[in-house]
Amino acid sequence: MKKIYLLTLLLFFAFFTNAQVTVQGVPRNDIKPNSIHRNELKTTTTVTDFSDIQYWVGTGSKKAAFVVQWNDGKNPDALVWGFKWDGNATGEDMLKAIAKADHRFYSLLYQGTTFGTAIGGLGFDLNGQGTNGLYKSGNTTYPMYPLNGIINTTAYDFDDYTAIDAANDHWKSGWTTGYWSYWVKNPTDAAFGYSSLGASSRVLENNSWDLWNFYPGMVDQPISTTLTPVSAYSSPTTFTDGYFMVNEDWYGHTNGSVNFINNNGQINYRVYSNANNNQAFGATTQYGTIYGDKFYFISKQAADGGDTQYTPGGRLVVANATTMQKIAGFNTIGDGDGRSFLGVNEHKGYIGTTTGIFLFNIDNLQVGSLVPGTNGKGQIGNMIRTSQYVFAVTQSGGVLVINPNTNAVVQTIAGAFYSIVQAKDGSVWGIQQQKLVSINPTTFATLEYPIPTTKYFGDWGAWYAGRLTYSTQQNALYWINSVSAFASGTQIVKFDVTAKTFNENFAAVPGQTGTYKQIPYGAGLRVNPLTDELILNTTESGFGAHYQKNWIHTFSNTGTLTNTKILNDYYWFPSIAVFPDNNAPVVKSTFPSQTTVNSTTTIDLKTVVTDTDNLAIAIVKSIKSNSNTGVVTAVINTNDELVLTPQGTGAATIILTFNSNGKLVDKTLTVHASTSTLGTAEVKKLELGIYPNPATDVLTIKTQDRVMSTVVYDASGKVMNTQFNNGQINVSTLTRGIYILKVVTDKAVYQEKFIKN
Repeated sequence: MKKIYLLTLLLFFAFFTNAQVTVQGVPRNDIKPNSIHRNELKTTTTVTDFSDIQYWVGTGSKKAAFVVQWNDGKNPDALVWGFKWDGNATGEDMLKAIAKADHRFYSLLYQGTTFGTAIGGLGFDLNGQGTNGLYKSGNTTYPMYPLNGIINTTAYDFDDYTAIDAANDHWKSGWTTGYWSYWVKNPTDAAFGYSSLGASSRVLENNSWDLWNFYPGMVDQPISTTLTPVSAYSSPTTFTDGYFMVNEDWYGHTNGSVNFINNNGQINYRVYSNANNNQAFGATTQYGTIYGDKFYFISKQAADGGDTQYTPGGRLVVANATTMQKIAGFNTIGDGDGRSFLGVNEHKGYIGTTTGIFLFNIDNLQVGSLVPGTNGKGQIGNMIRTSQYVFAVTQSGGVLVINPNTNAVVQTIAGAFYSIVQAKDGSVWGIQQQKLVSINPTTFATLEYPIPTTKYFGDWGAWYAGRLTYSTQQNALYWINSVSAFASGTQIVKFDVTAKTFNENFAAVPGQTGTYKQIPYGAGLRVNPLTDELILNTTESGFGAHYQKNWIHTFSNTGTLTNTKILNDYYWFPSIAVFPDNNAPVVKSTFPSQTTVNSTTTIDLKTVVTDTDNLAIAIVKSIKSNSNTGVVTAVINTNDELVLTPQGTGAATIILTFNSNGKLVDKTLTVHASTSTLGTAEVKKLELGIYPNPATDVLTIKTQDRVMSTVVYDASGKVMNTQFNNGQINVSTLTRGIYILKVVTDKAVYQEKFIKN
């Protein structure tokens, strides 16, 4: 009887001992305690002092060390970070702070359990490619990505997770096939001791150590003799040495995002969200552009209701173009959904929507009113700014030509256009299904050039920014051929603007073998203004999970494929590549600082200024100031010529402003004027009469010559919106003041002042 009693007591003791083993505070009777006790022996490591730690997270007077040991055979196998704080902090606080700060480190957590937060998995991106993410139960269709370094689960299902980049990441997770054991060392302790508590219950002490040691196969592992300090994480803070890829992102799951590809090939994901505490854009971000020092992101809707990770930013988000720091966000941009944005001048932008073009005040960051005459034509597509006008593609109203000074539509070019660009030589080109249309940038006369065999389709039903693009270094255009409005082709087409020739086999879209092929997505194709390389983004055909596969290809300007980058598996749906604008325009040294005029004199401004980031021909020229209009008048005509007309004898200081995509440079010109010699232009003025002067509604021109064109300028040299018909100019819409009328006849050029009452 005593033997049975003794046996029973021993069995009870063994069961009780097993039951007392805890993992992160959770009692486990499936783990033997003897192996744990062996690990309580003192361990000598190469990191024995806090001065060896290289990467510190947090601020404060207290400090602790955080160690992770994966036991996966990869080097370095055990990594150490430092954590600083004031007041009270737990082991959980330290882990989360490091996961948020170091974008290489990520975790799988089960939060809110009876025992606090359970640590199910820990990972580290060894090759620095940002491929942090997990598959659950082998489900590659819906990968899981960390937010602030954390992927959450709601069960002890840690064994089901694998790393997306298993070959190049540290990653271990588990609960029944392996588990993370927790070890702590306080300042008074001689060695690490096994912690029966979880990270939520662990109260950190100043100069303490926390170590997470993974036991694969439930087999205990000795603490490593080498703890390798993690190098400091360097998150990009400026974005100038590469290019951006704006993403629609995964509709129904996440709001829009933007990635940045460094010149060294590093892909930095969600750079706007990382810089702005997990804020994002609106739903289906379709367009982005840099103007001046700001980046404008346009989304179709204000927010994606399915996004539980990122805070939506609205249909228009404005950010600092260099740092990605948020400046402003707008849910409403007029009466419609977002389509495009165009910087018009340093004070004003145009927002393209589904219902028309709306003004945007760049100075005050305010959405304004509808530009008259731009509604009722369906969606607004892409828009371009030449030195004189704005050209905007519409869904059903052709191309609208807008005077940017008055916001008035001055011309409509009929046709079913999909996109529009300006070439290096200044010519404007619209594209239709099977023809290019040349548009004169000042007279708006058109010429058609049929595309020989291929076709080009846009998709107004699911609008994107168009696959027609241009080179700033060659006088050439490029686009991707189409099969239909819903299917792209496999060829990049080149058009030589000078020779007016087509190369429909300039380059092939890669990945055309196998069942599922690469297809361009979104705008698909853009040209790097600095390198003249073509950037092509593709995804995989087949719908569904195939859209997780995304590539970015680089082609030389001769059509050679030079580089391919593979993005993390995710439903990015890239919409458009955008290039930083780092350089201001430069006025050539040959431009004079002073000049002498005794008759009307013109100075051609088209070639006096350059910009390595943008089209030189599109630089906007304007008169900033004129110190003495009584001595000389200065206007810039539609041919980008500075016209100086002496009004008396003396000197005047004229400041010209050159605006290249929102970046400005001024040039001062001193003009010495004299009217002592009556020039030809002055004699011709005697043959021209205008009346009444002052005028209220109509100004009549009287001349024996045939009038070819008329232009009215205000005192600053800006072109005013007026109509000439049967010898008369309607000036009723002008405000009171002094204006200059330029009349070009078949025999001479005249300029006269008149007053508007």
